[in-house]
Amino acid sequence: MKIKRREFMGQMMMLSAASFLAPGLLKFAELKAENVLSPPFDDDQFRVLLSKALARGGDFSEIYFESVQSLSLKLSERVFSEATLGFSEGTGIRTVDGIKNGYAYINGIDFAGAKEAAGTAAFIANSPRIIEVAEPVVKRAPGYITVKIPLDSISEARKMELMEQAEQTARGYSPHVKQVDITYYDHFKKRMVANSDGLKIDNELPLIWIVIEVLAEKDGVRHQGRSRISAHQGFEFFDENSMVEAAKEAARESVDMLAAKPAPGGTMPVVMECGWGGVLMHEAVGHGLEGDLIHRGTSIYADKLGRKVASDLVTLVDDSSWPNARGTTEFDDEGTPGQRNVLIENGVVTGFMHDLISAKKLNMSPTGNGRRESYHHYPIPRMTNTFLDNGKSNPADIIADTPKGIYIKSLSWGSVDTISGQFNFAVREAYLIENGKITDPVSGVTLIGRGIDVLTNIDAVGNDLKLGVGICGKDQWVPVTSGQPTVRVTRGITVGGRA
Repeated sequence: MKIKRREFMGQMMMLSAASFLAPGLLKFAELKAENVLSPPFDDDQFRVLLSKALARGGDFSEIYFESVQSLSLKLSERVFSEATLGFSEGTGIRTVDGIKNGYAYINGIDFAGAKEAAGTAAFIANSPRIIEVAEPVVKRAPGYITVKIPLDSISEARKMELMEQAEQTARGYSPHVKQVDITYYDHFKKRMVANSDGLKIDNELPLIWIVIEVLAEKDGVRHQGRSRISAHQGFEFFDENSMVEAAKEAARESVDMLAAKPAPGGTMPVVMECGWGGVLMHEAVGHGLEGDLIHRGTSIYADKLGRKVASDLVTLVDDSSWPNARGTTEFDDEGTPGQRNVLIENGVVTGFMHDLISAKKLNMSPTGNGRRESYHHYPIPRMTNTFLDNGKSNPADIIADTPKGIYIKSLSWGSVDTISGQFNFAVREAYLIENGKITDPVSGVTLIGRGIDVLTNIDAVGNDLKLGVGICGKDQWVPVTSGQPTVRVTRGITVGGRA
């Protein structure tokens, strides 16, 4: 049935708690909201709000409007245990004075409340110079995200059917599979950014995010495999991405790692598989190239622009224009269009990732990396789709040319000290390399080192670039991709193991 926005919001307050999906509750999952994506303020109201945010001075002011309609389904132990419909809508207002952010937000789009928020944001500034608000010039989003089949045109029953097929596939993979958990999430987000410099831009962002976890057990040994697939795309996402194949991969990992023996320790060559292995570059290198850390001098790369920090094989890119990728948003949360930013080219640092503040501070151009978790937050420099670019080596040849080492198939978690560049990672799936062949699985692997040491000791880069999907936390959480081809690091990584 269709309901008005206010009624819909009231329903969400009552129903946002988890609900067990008996057949009768499917009607709840199929509620549709009418006009939930309400237009924000008119041009005169925008001008009033932007001016009020600059009443005490400042370099510029900004309004960010966001509306999100979401669906989350959880399948666990053969039962749909949770179904959550979500709706959020709010307005954030920012005053920027130098590197200082004055920020306030309200839930919804109430003009009186927004004026109060603008007055609060203005308190960050204290200058006799008052900036005039420029006439708005509407810009079009660049169109990096396309939708053929809107997510809300597909019934929840169909989405649940795909989850059930994946769950059955994972359970049928091996008798050692004991538990399968699948989470399906999609949302439809509307954003608008307007600022005192005259920018006005808006777009709509669909997102699909699926996590499959499979637990296997044999003779008291347990391992949990995991697969994640995601994109900013309509339901045509499943034309090229299969929930069943993702379930098979999670099941394969969980079963294969049951035979793992304790990993050896020490310094040795490390070969990293294409795809989510790129999270090492994300953590160990990427964060250190974000503009706020650069202008504060809290990154090991702060004085490295134009200097060689890696082997000639290394070209590191952050590309927020990659079509439909999970880290792509067409324009960032300050209104700067997405673009391909080469951070390191042939081993030399050539650029950083900027929001408007860090770009101005360093006398550089913004790069489309000002991102925020939601309207509750002001934007900061963040990665989008970050990857080590393709090389020329055949991946099979890289392994064949490695007499002894560790093959890393997937990482679990990691962290980095951006000042020293020191990192550590836990490895979820790894194998020995012996005489140029991948052999036994090993458990208990950790990777320790410095990002610059890794970069300088990369001696082989494959031609099989692949992106992996994830979430990045830096005070705020945002969707990202990290990727790389198959890569070999000869030295610079210490492998922690139990053997």
